[in-house]
Amino acid sequence: MPFPHSELGFAPMKDRIYRFGTFELVAAEGELRTGNSAVRLQEKPLLLLTALLDNPQKLVTREQLRERMWDSQTFVDYEQGINVAIKKVRDALGDSAEHPTFIETVAKKGYRFLLPVDVTEPHPAVPSVSESPAISGQAPILPEAIHWSLGSWILAGLAGGILLTLGLWYVQVQAKKPPKPTQIHSLAVLPLRNLSPDPGQDYFADGVTEEVITDLAQSLPLRVISRTSAMRYRQTNEPITQIARELGVEAIVEGAVARFGNRVTVTVQLIDATEDRHLWARKYDRDAKDLLSVEAELSQEIASQVGGTLAGQRMVSAANARPVDPQVHELCLLGLYHWNKRTAADLTKAADYYQQAIDRDSKYAPAYAGLAASYALLPQYTSIGNQECYTKSAAAARRALELDDTLAEAHATAGFVELVGPNWKQSEHEFRRAIELNPSYATAHHWISFYFVFSNQIHMALAEMEAARQLDPLSAIINADEGHLLYVARRYEEAKARLRRAIELAPDLGQPHETLAFIELETGNASNALSEARTGLALDPSNPRTMGEAGYVLAVTGHNEEAKQLLAKLNEMIKHGSAFPAFAGLVDLGLGQRGDALAAVKQSLSFGSALKALNQWHAFDELHADPRYQKLLAETRQ
Repeated sequence: MPFPHSELGFAPMKDRIYRFGTFELVAAEGELRTGNSAVRLQEKPLLLLTALLDNPQKLVTREQLRERMWDSQTFVDYEQGINVAIKKVRDALGDSAEHPTFIETVAKKGYRFLLPVDVTEPHPAVPSVSESPAISGQAPILPEAIHWSLGSWILAGLAGGILLTLGLWYVQVQAKKPPKPTQIHSLAVLPLRNLSPDPGQDYFADGVTEEVITDLAQSLPLRVISRTSAMRYRQTNEPITQIARELGVEAIVEGAVARFGNRVTVTVQLIDATEDRHLWARKYDRDAKDLLSVEAELSQEIASQVGGTLAGQRMVSAANARPVDPQVHELCLLGLYHWNKRTAADLTKAADYYQQAIDRDSKYAPAYAGLAASYALLPQYTSIGNQECYTKSAAAARRALELDDTLAEAHATAGFVELVGPNWKQSEHEFRRAIELNPSYATAHHWISFYFVFSNQIHMALAEMEAARQLDPLSAIINADEGHLLYVARRYEEAKARLRRAIELAPDLGQPHETLAFIELETGNASNALSEARTGLALDPSNPRTMGEAGYVLAVTGHNEEAKQLLAKLNEMIKHGSAFPAFAGLVDLGLGQRGDALAAVKQSLSFGSALKALNQWHAFDELHADPRYQKLLAETRQ
């Protein structure tokens, strides 16, 4: 008999009703329902689906499916039949073989239904109690002892039946109880798959992913992995358990998004990665203008799933997500897509898209926050003057916060702009407010660490940078900056390990090579220092910081002409306001031009935090005993 009791599941029952996610399957009618729609399944797809639903989260082999779907006297191409049936079932569910939400293919073995299933059993008819058959019309003859105790046997039988019934009832009730909630303290949202007909809609799926991450980070007092690390799993076939180990999380959210005209469908599921167990799944099908409400509702439902073991979560209110012109929202998603690419051209495009959104809706705060973030990063990637960009960034951040003071991103950007200006001490307030609003916002932890560097609190700087890395473990720049701060603290071996991790994550990033060059130089390995400096410069030849650090190492190792060429380029950039003078001061020190180095430091004072920033490079230590440097310090204290 197919699926015997000793193996998987039970024999199929035609009048069962199966419920999973947003779907309901009425087996007797062969009808798969969700919302207001229904699909009629043919015989073989129905038999295949019920076989999987009878054994949720277990492997069902192709041989077992063959036994369920055909009797032993039928001669057909079973393999092809199963393939056709599984495709029809997936089509009915809107599922994908490559990125399954419901049915996972176990290579060369069979299939596994991924979600928990609630089954409503039919109520069996209660059999009537008949008398024992008479022999020749007479009652059976019983021995006296047995006849004497018949009443006791009847009572015992009744008691046993009652106990058996109670036992079965208890087992059924217990089976229907939800499993004991897992203690979840961390989760990651994997990139939502783009199932729109247009593959060019990837930016849309990425944007929705990032907004869900932000909503969850603000709604739950647990660690939510940042977008940078999560996006590395866009095209991966790694098992969920392995991804969770790599990210250091206990739960995973995955799913897909599709847009058809003015309709948006979002399908998500929550997985307990410690047990590889599906906790919850949901499908949303709404008008595009309600997408922000969908994201808020989705986050709230996920929060409720893990919130049973947590206290004090700040729930995202879908009611507070005002309807937004879909075109405005799309412009912001395009801006976010280009902002995350971190190139000069993309940051310029990002600023343009955010400005277009503002032009359509001058009261949409996230557009101003995105514009502020774009201008804040532009000086690191273009020749546009620092002050021009920072002035525009500060204005956009202020407007964002006037419209919505709860935007953590806007507070963090405002803090960043303050940090590089004359009022750098005021940045702490903005950074702390950003972290208060979104404790999982890695960028705020990342940036506040430099406030602590400037304040000579290196232990606090390292603690915040480590927090940023825990939230964004696969971010190359955070790993590189943590290595840089470990270098500042003269913890060289730890610094090397973190810098090498950054290089592993982003082989084309120049910065970690430059910090390694300083470490090699200060530990007596001049040839290694020179090699690292040149590698970093080759990877990032137009970055002022890279040029300054490489120029210092080149000069100290006797390659003065190369160093002077870099110094000339830096001085030209400084004239146009696109480089900090302190980077030229580094090269001057390497060339032994202390007077020029002091002049560069003095020129940097317009940035306010410049003198405090110099303690990031031990090369500047030699200025501390110079009376001219002490005079500059005294002037800044007045």
